[in-house]
Amino acid sequence: IELVLSNADARKLYDEGRALELQGNVAAANRIYAKVTNLSPNYVYGWSSLANTQIVLGNLDTAERSYSKAISLCKASISASEQASESGAAGFGRAKCNDLYLLLLNRGSLRLNTGQPKEALKDLSQASVLRGRPDALVAQNLARAKELNGLYAQADRDYTLAISMTSNEVSPFWLRSALVKLQLGDVKGGMDVMKRVENKFPNVPEVRAAYATFLAATDKLPEAQDKFLSLPSGQQEKYVDANYLKNTVSWPPAAAKQLEQVTSSAAKNQPAQASALAEIRRE
Repeated sequence: IELVLSNADARKLYDEGRALELQGNVAAANRIYAKVTNLSPNYVYGWSSLANTQIVLGNLDTAERSYSKAISLCKASISASEQASESGAAGFGRAKCNDLYLLLLNRGSLRLNTGQPKEALKDLSQASVLRGRPDALVAQNLARAKELNGLYAQADRDYTLAISMTSNEVSPFWLRSALVKLQLGDVKGGMDVMKRVENKFPNVPEVRAAYATFLAATDKLPEAQDKFLSLPSGQQEKYVDANYLKNTVSWPPAAAKQLEQVTSSAAKNQPAQASALAEIRRE
């Protein structure tokens, strides 16, 4: 297992790939990293760097395989180091892979976006344990995995932790935190988060739809309808579609149900749109 490249040609190529990646030439870096893995197939960071570029290029399946190879090598390095340490002096100075948590975080985050919530939760739970201290990036991804697996109370705790560590910078994942709070019945807490999200991202369609949902949840249905109808018609049609809410944006059931009330009322008050919106629901 290699943590530092011993092959001079591979080392030169890897440095070239890093430079290309930093310059934004991801496709060229991807080709270079592929050569590195051919020359030094046991180099952990050749595979992880290749995976990073594969994600940017949209090659998610191959990226998962590359991350898995890097994880396997990293685990083998740790195992070899531990075995050497147990044998006494023979293990003195043996390097071991210290980035397993990061590799698991990357693969887990990828799996969140490829329809593998259970596998993502396993990776991200391990990453959290290995990290050994609070980490905003780990917490928000672990929260998302728990949310997708229906573990809403646990997801809420992790989202809250991540927000507490990034409270001065509103991020898109805050929307997920608000929706989870709504699922748990904490409408006020969710609305407090949602207001900050809406203030930061007022023109994002999902934010408008979610804000309409919270307005309805706080008994402000007319305002909720107005907010929903401020969406472009094409976006309105998406958020009327139950399949879109469940499988594309993956809203929790309570939020989806609340938004259905908003869209039903909006359709009744907009006769020209009612037929089209109703047709989408039937589909």
